[in-house]
Amino acid sequence: MTASAGHNEPLRGGKGSRSVIPQARSSDFSGLPNYAFDKRWQWAAMIFLAVTTLLRLAQLRSFELAPDEAYYWEWSRRLSLGYYDQGPFVAYMIRATTMVFGTNEFGVRFGVLAFSVGTLLCGYVLARRLFSPMTGFLFVALLGLSPFMEVGSLIATYDPPLVFFWALSAVWLERALFADKRAEQNRAWTIAGIATGFGFLCKHTMLFLIPCLVLYLAISPRHRVWFRRPQPYLAFVAALLLYSGVFWWNAYHHWWTFRHLLFLVHKNSGSPLSRFGDLIGSQALLVGPFVFFGALIASGKGLFLDDTMAGGQRCRFLACMGLPLLGMFCLMTFKSKVQANWPAGAWVTMTILWAAWLSTMAGRSRRSAVGAFALAGAAGTLGVLLTLVAVLPGLGARMGIRLAPDRDQTNTVIGWRALAAHVDESSNSEPHPKGLFIAGNGYQNCSELAFYMRGRPSTHDLFMHNRLDMYAADVERLRLHLGEDAIFVDDSNVNEADLKRLFEEVVWEPPYNVWRKPEYSVPIRTLYIAHCRRFKRYVGLEWAQGG
Repeated sequence: MTASAGHNEPLRGGKGSRSVIPQARSSDFSGLPNYAFDKRWQWAAMIFLAVTTLLRLAQLRSFELAPDEAYYWEWSRRLSLGYYDQGPFVAYMIRATTMVFGTNEFGVRFGVLAFSVGTLLCGYVLARRLFSPMTGFLFVALLGLSPFMEVGSLIATYDPPLVFFWALSAVWLERALFADKRAEQNRAWTIAGIATGFGFLCKHTMLFLIPCLVLYLAISPRHRVWFRRPQPYLAFVAALLLYSGVFWWNAYHHWWTFRHLLFLVHKNSGSPLSRFGDLIGSQALLVGPFVFFGALIASGKGLFLDDTMAGGQRCRFLACMGLPLLGMFCLMTFKSKVQANWPAGAWVTMTILWAAWLSTMAGRSRRSAVGAFALAGAAGTLGVLLTLVAVLPGLGARMGIRLAPDRDQTNTVIGWRALAAHVDESSNSEPHPKGLFIAGNGYQNCSELAFYMRGRPSTHDLFMHNRLDMYAADVERLRLHLGEDAIFVDDSNVNEADLKRLFEEVVWEPPYNVWRKPEYSVPIRTLYIAHCRRFKRYVGLEWAQGG
C-alpha cells in the first residue's frame, strides 16, 4: 500500500513513493510493484468503462420492463415527497430520464446505467487514491464484469443509485478522515452528509452507513477525536434535512413507509439456517464466487490491520464501509428473510480491498504476478459466464442449468406488451356506455398495463386480500368510476366472489397463457382476465392484508 503507517500523509503514486513504505508483513496490503503506478492502467480502466457502457446502452431497449420497473415508472407519473415502499429518488430519476429520452424502456433505464457507471468511477477514484491505478483498474474490471453490475445497469430500481451514493459517501468520508488540511476535511464532511442524504432518498439501507462509520471511529484511536467535533453531527443533520420531505409525506399517509419496512423485517420463510444459506449463496452469485471469497478474506484482513502496518488505517476504513453491512444482514437472516439486493453497497469497498490484495500479490515475485493476474482473469471470466447464464436462459439450459419458470427472473420481462395489446383489443370488443377502467390485484399487472397499453391509462389496484402498495395513495380515485365497466387482470381467478360484490356482472375469459419457447414447454405465466360490468361498490382498502 502506498500510505505511510499511522500518519495523515496523503497517498501518492509513483516510484518515489514506494521508498517510504515500511517493510510489510505477509498479511499487509503494501508492497505494490512499480508498474502498479503506470498511468496506462488509468487509460485501461476508462476504456473498459467506455466499452462496457456502450454495450449496456445497446441492451437498454432489448427487453420489456420488469414489474418493479413499471411500478417505479408509475411513481414518476405522480411525483411526491414520499412513496409507500421506499424513498422518492427512483421516481425523480425516471421522470428526468424519460423527459429526455421519451417514455420507453431506454428512457426508464438510462438513469440506473449512469449511476452504475458512477459507482465504478467512485470505486476507481478511491482505489487509485489509496493504492494505485492498477488496483483501480482491477476493481473496475472485477466488479464491472459481475452479474451485480450487469443487472444494476439494466434494471431500473432504487438499488443502483443507492450503491452510487454509498460509494460517493465513502469517497468523501475518506477525505474527511485522512485529508491533510482541516478546511478540506470540513468540506468533505459536508459533501459526505449530502451524499448520505441522497442515499436515504433512494433506500433506507443507507442508514447502515452510520453504524459502519461509528465502528471505524471506535476502533481507530487516532480518529476517535471526531466524536467530540461538530462536523460529523452537522453532516448527519444535512442528511436528515434532505430526508425531511419523506417524514412530512409519511406524517400525512399513515406512516406507510416505516410500517412497510417493519413488515419486511418480520417476514419469515424457511428456517434461520436456510435463510442464511440463501443469502450467502445469493451474494456469491451476485458478485461471482472469486470476488465473493476474495473480498471477504481481504476485508477480514483489512479490518484487523493495526496502525504499525502501512496503510492499516485506510484498509480498516474500507473494511468498515462494507463488511459490517454484510454482517448485519447475515444476522438479520436469523429473524427474517433478507433479499439478495439488500447488502449490495457492501461490495464496493470490499472489492477494492481484494483488488489491492491482488496488486500486492503481483509485486512479490514474477510467479506471484502470474498467479494474481490469472486469478483476476478467472474471476472476470466467471463473472461474464454467470451474467450470460442469468440473462440468457437458453445458454443455461444448454449447459444443463434448468430453472422452473417461476424461479427464472428473466421471465419477468417477457409477455407484457402482448398482454397489453390483448387487453386493448378486449376493451374495444364491446361498448361501455358509462366508461371503462383497468384494474388488477397487486401492483405488477396494474403497472405493466399502464405502461404498455395504448394511451398509457391510469390503472387501479383493488387490493383483494393482497398487501398494500403505492396504489393505496390513490385508491380514492376508484369512487370516480362508480357505474363504469372494468377489465380486471390477475394471476388467479380466486377473486370471483369478491368481484361479484363489486360489480353487477363478471365474465371470465379463457386463461391467458404467456409462452417462452423453446426455453420452456409450459407457460411461464398464466393470467386471468375478467370483464366486469357496472362498478357498484367502493371498498377502498378493506381487503388489503399485510404491509
